[in-house]
Amino acid sequence: MRPDGQIVPSPPKNFGVIGNGHQVRLGKNSGEATVWDQSFESDFQRADDNFPAVIRWLQRLESREHSGRTLLRDRFEPIDVEDEWFAKLAEGVISLAIRSPMSREAAVSLAEHFRGPLPERERNALITLNMRNSHKEAVKQIGIRGKFVAIYSPVRELIFGDGFFHNIRSPVNSIYSPKILLPLTPNIAVLFARPMSYMTMPRFFTLAIDADEAGKLNHAVQVYARDKIYYRSEKPEIDDAYIQGRHLEYSGANNPIENLISQIPGIQTRSFLSF
Repeated sequence: MRPDGQIVPSPPKNFGVIGNGHQVRLGKNSGEATVWDQSFESDFQRADDNFPAVIRWLQRLESREHSGRTLLRDRFEPIDVEDEWFAKLAEGVISLAIRSPMSREAAVSLAEHFRGPLPERERNALITLNMRNSHKEAVKQIGIRGKFVAIYSPVRELIFGDGFFHNIRSPVNSIYSPKILLPLTPNIAVLFARPMSYMTMPRFFTLAIDADEAGKLNHAVQVYARDKIYYRSEKPEIDDAYIQGRHLEYSGANNPIENLISQIPGIQTRSFLSF
């Protein structure tokens, strides 16, 4: 769905394809090769290969609805997860954050701020040069440390977009307090956070959400998306943020995702926040 409401139907396999998106091409003219050209497509191969198994694993995890519990913090269910699954999930989630169109735009935004619109070939070269090694570096720095929440939405479908909530930017140098909210399927999202201070265990939880809470996660996608929102069968109402056709972001205390992160057991709750 476009910001103007236009619907573009297509098989899922045709969505999100960026040609030569992981190839550094420094020639001035089309088809011109240089000795500095390279591809880093293989950096994402392991994450891509593991995704089907990771999705099946998430679908098997137990998530219980707690209609009688009013406090969100009490609804997080701790799950004992082996390092192997934690690492596979982290690597896959990070790969989607690094490759998202929002991240690609951010990788060239500084140059365009000072120089204005750039020729397409030069623009693409700057994007890929800044993306190169970002996935490997982010995976190395994040590792298997932090808090993961598998979020299940049994009542309302989740949406996806060409931008979503995360703070991992290319090029990756030092990552401070990384956080990601990623819808993986229409019924499963993954939340990751590693604040500056937190209790390390338990490190993995499941959380079942209601329709209103799913709406807040979908709103976050509309804020961070620019011109593409993907949905399966429940067409979302276009939010004022998405109409603007820009990758926006939350700021200040009005950030429902930061509020949700603050409720994860082991992370200190700030009393003025509520999801």
